[in-house]
Amino acid sequence: MSQMENYWLSKINEIKEEEVKQQYQLLYENLKNSRCFRNITPDFEKISISSLLDKLEKEIENMTSFYTFPNQRVSFYPTFRERKSTKHITCAFSNSVIKKGSLYCNYRPLLDVIDSKRTFVLDKSLKVEIGYLSELPTTIHEFDDFSEKVENYWNYPNEPLDYEAINYYLGGTVRLLELRKEKRK
Repeated sequence: MSQMENYWLSKINEIKEEEVKQQYQLLYENLKNSRCFRNITPDFEKISISSLLDKLEKEIENMTSFYTFPNQRVSFYPTFRERKSTKHITCAFSNSVIKKGSLYCNYRPLLDVIDSKRTFVLDKSLKVEIGYLSELPTTIHEFDDFSEKVENYWNYPNEPLDYEAINYYLGGTVRLLELRKEKRK
């Protein structure tokens, strides 16, 4: 099978041996139906099977949580909404007041845990000044790192963000709220 892994996916149909051809068609279908597959490459037919498997392995590694959901694959969808404040609110990162009429960012990511088929959002949205937009996590690895620093803030006294203040803002931990899936009739 190692020699065949250099085949492009588009060349599978040209394989003469029916059993081998079916084996690779099945491999291709399994890869194609993987939830990680759609993030890999739009040109999957112009890439060898071995290259595709390498990319899939890297994608799975990028999706694997080490802190929030240890060793589980998570599709992470950061949600940033720019809002105009209708009242004075406190910035989660600086503890400064965001005045009425000022712009701020409302952050509430969606975490889709592939392995357990469960979906979560941040229990309490983070409201931060626009200047802190680049400090908000955009991947599961960044979110894991952020969560670990918030929950163990005393280990990070020299960080640019005040994780103790964020810990206080969030009530001591980065809590997630599980979304219920409606049953279809």
